[in-house]
Amino acid sequence: MSLRDQKAFLSNIHPFEVLDEKQMDKCINHMDIAYYPKDSTLINPENIPNYFFIIIKGIVHEYKDEELVMDYHHEDSFDANSLIYGESKSTFKVYEDLICYELEKKIFLELIEENSEFKNFFLNNLVNKIQTLKNKEYTSELSSFMISRVEDTLIHEACIVEKNTKLTDAIAKSIEYKTSTIIVKKDNEYGIITDSLLKMKVLLEGRDLNIFVEDIAIFPLLTVHNDDYLFEALTLLIKKGIKRVGVTNSSNELIGILEQLDVLSHFANHTYVVDTQIKKAKTIEELKLASSDLINIIRTLNAKGVKVNHISNLIGQLNTKVYKKLYQLIVPPELQKNACFIVMGSEGRNEQIVKTDQDNALVIKDGIEVEQYRPYMQKMTETLINFGYPRCEGNIMVSNPFWCKNVKDYQNETARWIEAPDMQNYMDLAIFFDSFAVAGDKDLLINLKDNLFNKLHDKDVFMAYFAKATLTFDTPTTVASFMTKTHNIDIKKVGIFPIVQGIRSLALREKIRETTTVKRIKILQDKKILENDMANELIEAFDVLCTLRLKAQLEQILNKQKINNEVDTHSLGKIERDLLKDSLKIVIAFKKFIVYTFKIDKIS
Repeated sequence: MSLRDQKAFLSNIHPFEVLDEKQMDKCINHMDIAYYPKDSTLINPENIPNYFFIIIKGIVHEYKDEELVMDYHHEDSFDANSLIYGESKSTFKVYEDLICYELEKKIFLELIEENSEFKNFFLNNLVNKIQTLKNKEYTSELSSFMISRVEDTLIHEACIVEKNTKLTDAIAKSIEYKTSTIIVKKDNEYGIITDSLLKMKVLLEGRDLNIFVEDIAIFPLLTVHNDDYLFEALTLLIKKGIKRVGVTNSSNELIGILEQLDVLSHFANHTYVVDTQIKKAKTIEELKLASSDLINIIRTLNAKGVKVNHISNLIGQLNTKVYKKLYQLIVPPELQKNACFIVMGSEGRNEQIVKTDQDNALVIKDGIEVEQYRPYMQKMTETLINFGYPRCEGNIMVSNPFWCKNVKDYQNETARWIEAPDMQNYMDLAIFFDSFAVAGDKDLLINLKDNLFNKLHDKDVFMAYFAKATLTFDTPTTVASFMTKTHNIDIKKVGIFPIVQGIRSLALREKIRETTTVKRIKILQDKKILENDMANELIEAFDVLCTLRLKAQLEQILNKQKINNEVDTHSLGKIERDLLKDSLKIVIAFKKFIVYTFKIDKIS
């Protein structure tokens, strides 16, 4: 490659186009072409290179803790940090024979010092760093799809029948397998019968259901290997215009069916795959495996810029299905119908995205012995902990007898919360009011809330004290007050909780059954309790605050830190700091509104 070609090549790669002519010449004069065969290790924590790599041809994979996190192709460069800081947390291996430029480390570091734009790209300022991290997560997700194998996605158990099986018997077996696809084995090959084939070849032609399956099956069944690239399977499905293919192992034995919808879902964000796995889970271990991928869905959706409200709703729905299936797997059928398993607090509001704790309870019909539920509820708590839902520090869990009792006992409890209020009772009531029925007899919870609403009639003083909790934590009023030396703020205390509690207080007073904060705001807006401007501002502020918290929590998970609600304000760019400042102004204004609405200044 000539010097002119080298210059043209580099000029198309950001940020090399910002180098002036002298710097570009210096770069080219100290750059060689190198070749590395497949499986070569270029960089790892024990081996820091003396070169900056720019790929001409080939593929390099980046691994962290043996997990593939990124792949690099034509015109990509990687791990400037290893040269700048002298260390790397990743291992970079050649996946496909590599031809690349090697720029000497000494020259690379000199260029960084000589050109500020060049330097800023590799030493991101805080604003750019956030966007870069978002793009990196998104690219990583796409890369993981492109190198995913068939075995990495959902493979359905195949309903296989032998030739000479009567069609009516095959249909009965397919119903048992909960599938609409019948696989027919004839000698050493497989065929397929689908619903559409049954309609065309049996119903429309008026054929007898006692015919043999091989009379209508389509042979051969198209298949892919379990270690094929998923992208290749998708290409086959699209090319042939079919909805499913068989999956075989290294011995060419059929091990399952791959559906087009599952492949497309994997390409998107795995949501449908997880949903299907939850539905089809027959054991606790299968359910645990299904729920383990929720964090990847969260990362993907967040990286793609999906609003946090939509993410929380989706994850809340999937969590609900996990709880429901777990309840069905643990509690005997005869006991399930006489109780209602509920989630409360942030889970009840569909606002717990990352697994931070579990708030749940069981409401049991009057006249049914509570003690028979205790061992199953203990197992529920222990299993959820094993699934990654941390134990609630306040012990608001179904294994706690306080949160596992008959309807009448809950009615007595809510009466006590109202008639003899203290801070703990206020919070217990708040948590319970946010409850959502997940499994069992949902009417038990509906009737309990009716009973609660009736008790609150003409309880203005109680409601004032209940709403006063909105003011529990101070909300900073200026940038300087939260950009302190410690620079960590508990974003839940200063912003999220005041909105949640204030809106919850209004919803309780107005007897609104909806539990989600944003939906409560919209209902209060429709009822003219909140002016349009305030409602819209609260929704936007709530979204900003929850987004900043989610971003911080994903970073904590990535760094294997304990999950909390703290946001490092020094890591925020100017735009995010401005958004945070404006959101906190809205929170302060809302607090004043709550004080005025509930006449909190009139109580001690």
